Amino acid sequence: MFSKKPIIYLLIVCVYFTSALSNDIFHANIYPEDDPGTLAFTHNNKISTQGDSTVIDHFYYTPDGELYAKDKVILISDKPVFNSLKFYKIEEYSSFTLNGDKADLCFEREGKRRYVTRKMETPLVFAPTQQNAIKKYFSNLINGETIKFHIFASEVLRLVEMKVYMIENSKYEREGCVVFIMRPKNIFIDWFVDEVFYVVERSTGRLMEMHGFSTLRQKINNKWEFKDMDFYYTYE
Repeated sequence: MFSKKPIIYLLIVCVYFTSALSNDIFHANIYPEDDPGTLAFTHNNKISTQGDSTVIDHFYYTPDGELYAKDKVILISDKPVFNSLKFYKIEEYSSFTLNGDKADLCFEREGKRRYVTRKMETPLVFAPTQQNAIKKYFSNLINGETIKFHIFASEVLRLVEMKVYMIENSKYEREGCVVFIMRPKNIFIDWFVDEVFYVVERSTGRLMEMHGFSTLRQKINNKWEFKDMDFYYTYE
């Protein structure tokens, strides 16, 4: 049986659709849902391009400025060929490497590393490109369509199918924005997984807020614990 933590580990380790890349540079503040007045992390991105290669880096910092995690995606001609996610304080690392029509997956915790090769699934999604995914399919989503894609489930070393669609009357609704929900397509997995909500600006398609389970664990009583987080974005 899937446990909640390994499956949910994917929810923020997500979202890439093949598309022309946006160069939106953002800064975000991240707060625990149960303690909205206390800053947990800050978040920013960096994009570099050379020829047909693009590297997207996402950085997460503790409030005192210490690097907590780095999420990297490498694309060739807008197609993902590599992803890595490293948590510096927790000593965890995961990676995806495209190998022909296969995906080489890796997960490491406390020096113990596991590998597996899976069939490549498309469209494939990673966190550093979720903004591009939302923009590419924004008109489809606001017209009531459900978008399906795959994400890298690092702890279980699988590519899992997800779905995103618009919802109404959400507690996260705000003026000028729409709310999308992401959840697993598989009903059984959905039973164990908390949803993630995207608050998107209607006029630009930009992600303004994200709410739900996060892989950015906090240390509580000497134990790293998963918590729901609220992300708030601003753009340069």
